[in-house]
Amino acid sequence: GTVLLEDFDHTDAIFSFGHNPGTNHPRMMSTLHEASRRGVPIIVFNPLKERALEKFASPQNPVEMATFSSTRIASAYHQVRAGGDLAALKGLMKRIFERDDGDIAAGGKGVLDRDFIATHTQGIDELKADIMTTAWEDILSRCGLTLEALDSAVDVYLKAKSVILCYGMGITQHSHG
Repeated sequence: GTVLLEDFDHTDAIFSFGHNPGTNHPRMMSTLHEASRRGVPIIVFNPLKERALEKFASPQNPVEMATFSSTRIASAYHQVRAGGDLAALKGLMKRIFERDDGDIAAGGKGVLDRDFIATHTQGIDELKADIMTTAWEDILSRCGLTLEALDSAVDVYLKAKSVILCYGMGITQHSHG
């Protein structure tokens, strides 16, 4: 991982892909619980509807324990098709590239942080070429989501200054992950 649990105290958005912390990473539920209570959007992409990602009662929260209440965790829960994570990611990136191109065409500076990209990444042009040649029909059919669902996630991403992306072993262990 490239973040520490403390980084969650400073993020503006959390994206979770195929990540089942209630089942596999219970310590992280306290972190997500705290982030949600601070108003941090948590966008989930997961074929499994994990109960703890929907709402969670923290065992460290006496009020929730005494009143049998809970905190909503996922701001949006997108049930991708099993194996559709990569298509969803491509859809998010394609929409961001489209918005960047549109902003530049309208006279803006674009929505991408070009300084960060130049300093910390390689292969952005090849990535964009691959993404932009992938048809929307292929992306949407493979991920099982609507363009509106992807747009809503992109809106959250583009408004945030600091985003944490979490992923579970489903992505790393897919033959195409």
